[in-house]
Amino acid sequence: MENVSKYVLFQLDDERLGVNINQIHSIERVPGLTKMPEAPEFVKGIVELRGEITTIVDFKQMIQGVDTDLTQETRILICQLDGLKIGLLVEAAKEVVDIPADQLEEPPKMVGGLKKEYINGVAKLNDRLIILVDLDRIFSKEEVEEIHAVQ
Repeated sequence: MENVSKYVLFQLDDERLGVNINQIHSIERVPGLTKMPEAPEFVKGIVELRGEITTIVDFKQMIQGVDTDLTQETRILICQLDGLKIGLLVEAAKEVVDIPADQLEEPPKMVGGLKKEYINGVAKLNDRLIILVDLDRIFSKEEVEEIHAVQ
């Protein structure tokens, strides 16, 4: 049997990104956010999901310094980082796909505004390029500490 991994695909501008499904607990619609005073700009607020308070971080703000526009397509990817449950605000998250290991390639130095160290690889799937990101690499130790301070 071929070595295949499942990825949740999400949108960043015109780029399609994927994150290993093992890093995602759930995909949620955007509920009302409670703003947090003195939070870093990339922290959009907190929400209560299934009885737990979750900090919401704007992925686009972290990567590009620009806020994600909230639309009907906007979603929150719930993930666990360093024992911290956070929600990543993304433009859209529409599908889960299987990506065979033989479809993965080393990433170029920079793809879609993402630094190489954030990227596990690039996959070709049905004539589409998908940038595979590693959530553990996107957040610096300082950013994780800032998010901890908010909760």
